Amino acid sequence: MRTLKMVFHFGILFGMLFSLQLSNSSANHFSSPEPVEGGDLYPPSSTSGSDATLELYSTFHAMGVNIEIGATDDPDGDATASVAYRTGSNAFKTGFPLSRVSNTRFSGSLFWLTPGTNYDVRVTFTDPDGSLNGVTLLGSATTRSEIVTPAPTHSYYVSPNGSGTACQQSSPCALTYGIGQVKAGEEVVLLGGVYYQGGIEIPRSGNVNTPIVIRGMAGQTAILDGGDPENFSWTHIGNGIYQTTVNVPNPHLVTADGQRLYPYQQISDLYSDQWEIPGFNANDEIVSVRLDGNANPNNADMVVSRHNLAFLVEKDYIYFQNLTFRYYGNGDYAKAIYLNNANFNLIQNCTFAINDLGIGIKRDSGENLIDDNEFYDTVFNWPWDAVKNGSSLETGGVRFYSPTTGRGNIIRGNTFHDYFDGFGACPEDAGEDSIEVDVYNNLAYNIGDDGMETDGTCSNVRIWNNTFHDVLMAISLAPTWVGPTYAIRNLIYNTGVGNNDYSGSPFKFNSGYAKSGPMYLFHNTSDAALPGNNGIYIKAPGSWELIYARNNIWAGTDYAINNYNTSRPIDLDYDNLYTTNPGEFVYWDMGEIRRMHDLLTFQTLTGQEANGLNEAPSFSNPPAADYTLALDSPLIDEGVYIPGINDGYNGTAPDIGAFEYEGSGFKLVVQPPNQAIDPGETTAFQISLETTGNFTDTVNLSYDITPSGLLADLTPTVIASSTSATLTVTDTHVAPLINGLLYTIHLSGIASAGTESSILWLLVGGERFYMPVVLR
Repeated sequence: MRTLKMVFHFGILFGMLFSLQLSNSSANHFSSPEPVEGGDLYPPSSTSGSDATLELYSTFHAMGVNIEIGATDDPDGDATASVAYRTGSNAFKTGFPLSRVSNTRFSGSLFWLTPGTNYDVRVTFTDPDGSLNGVTLLGSATTRSEIVTPAPTHSYYVSPNGSGTACQQSSPCALTYGIGQVKAGEEVVLLGGVYYQGGIEIPRSGNVNTPIVIRGMAGQTAILDGGDPENFSWTHIGNGIYQTTVNVPNPHLVTADGQRLYPYQQISDLYSDQWEIPGFNANDEIVSVRLDGNANPNNADMVVSRHNLAFLVEKDYIYFQNLTFRYYGNGDYAKAIYLNNANFNLIQNCTFAINDLGIGIKRDSGENLIDDNEFYDTVFNWPWDAVKNGSSLETGGVRFYSPTTGRGNIIRGNTFHDYFDGFGACPEDAGEDSIEVDVYNNLAYNIGDDGMETDGTCSNVRIWNNTFHDVLMAISLAPTWVGPTYAIRNLIYNTGVGNNDYSGSPFKFNSGYAKSGPMYLFHNTSDAALPGNNGIYIKAPGSWELIYARNNIWAGTDYAINNYNTSRPIDLDYDNLYTTNPGEFVYWDMGEIRRMHDLLTFQTLTGQEANGLNEAPSFSNPPAADYTLALDSPLIDEGVYIPGINDGYNGTAPDIGAFEYEGSGFKLVVQPPNQAIDPGETTAFQISLETTGNFTDTVNLSYDITPSGLLADLTPTVIASSTSATLTVTDTHVAPLINGLLYTIHLSGIASAGTESSILWLLVGGERFYMPVVLR
């Protein structure tokens, strides 16, 4: 019995090693069909009586793919839709599958496209028991070309005190006169200075190749100021409160020495100092203030807003560049720029400083680009309850009003800081179509609540490559009606900040509104960092079609995952779950066991994260905000391949987290890594390098074998990326060897980029019941 048991043990172990290697390899790659050449692009190519139609909607780097099917095409709702795309005559590439967002609609997106490029798109339905099975829709669309500002045909120069009609640099005219004169292909150039103006309407549109440009003079600072230039005299009326009479009733924005004052709704609240922060009360033209320490406002730099907005834009192809907007906050819904039924406009390289809202977007306003601007305020540390109770300051830098039916608006490369909420990306009402909004390469920090609010009707909203830090919640998805919404490769750290008693999270899902559509979280890096915060926090109430997460890092200081809403659909896998709290791991509000202290327990009880990890991520330099993976990170090559999302990864599989490892490094590749021989035989292991980045170094090889009983020779002992080595081993035993010996060969490679190791297995002799499985 003992001999049989030992034989069985060695066979099982060796078989498990091979099985594990094979299963890991296959699990890291979705099976996808071989590329095939597409046919003529006349959708639909195969209908079988279906009423399905295809719509493609392009932005610069993405494309919405939307399918409408007939009401009777799929009554049991089990059809699925795959998508493939290509350029020119290249082979089709597999995209991420479409999501079913209603009984008759599928939506999804293509990512990482090239601007100004035509793409063929093919959608294929699978419907085992319905008429849609095998239906193929073909279409073609061109992505938007990047905006290039052409040389103007004429320039109107304006200044704060300009006059006359010459509008030349040496004799500038007034801003409103220049705006009134400018036509398509021309520009208005604002010379440096402060323009105390507002309510300016753009009288005409530009065209696609001849926009109207309104820009600040290069090398100068042109400031549009919504404040009243008058130096008001303030009278003390007792209890540290001072009053003055202003020129325009009901200002909503008052600052003292560059700091916004809290807008107390009742004078009694100002007297009682309800929120214990400096503030003001406006009653028609009477403005009362209480400054920090009851200071005298006559000794401070006081600003009282006078204008509701700087520019009302109801035209197309208007480009604003290199301007500063500040202090627009008089009356309700104040903002610096209002895009209303306005399309193809550009707002670029501008600064929005302490406005009630930087940019408001409403109605049929689409394909506007908000690019490379800075938005900021000074309300980051206001009490959370104070902002929520009547301040009307939850707008931030950009906001979509309801309804906004325009599509294809893009928010990219901007910085938002020191707000309560950073910015918004969805209106409550967006009409019947997908809104096709892209949000990428933005930075948001010092945010007292949500860094970004993706709340409302959000269909084909794509959020990628953004950085959020020092926020309470980074990205709010509470709720995202219709869907799908994608969050890909965002970096989020230092959550849970602000003047509040709440725990933070990289994503917020909880709401008391209607159900969210499908939400996809791919390759995000979240490091709570601050004490008492979760890697990701899923709160109640809230309902959604699906949360689907892959290849994310959820690093907490309390729980790695804290889920109070386990009744709603969630699908987690290939994520790295980690916490610095040694006493906790996952809280999952289900059954009697809610606190799960290790990954295996979590996997077993919930069915989640079957391929997940629990590893310290090993970031390059978190104190310097460098969250790329270090060379020794256990997350390199441990993610899963997701077609259309992480194509072109380095190494053997995608990495987990926002950043694919691109440093210089190497791995040892051994073929075959596991072998079996009879006593007295000789075999060989071939050793080569798999390199990453710009690795060009040589690697010194060495080995160690346990137990003894083999003769080995390694030639050569130094290799490079273009060379290989052979480890030849000869067994010294005499047959038969019934029980078998399992040898462990430790192979090491040393280079300036670090040390890598690999373990090889050699089974000598034994009753190898599992060898047919191993060797096939």
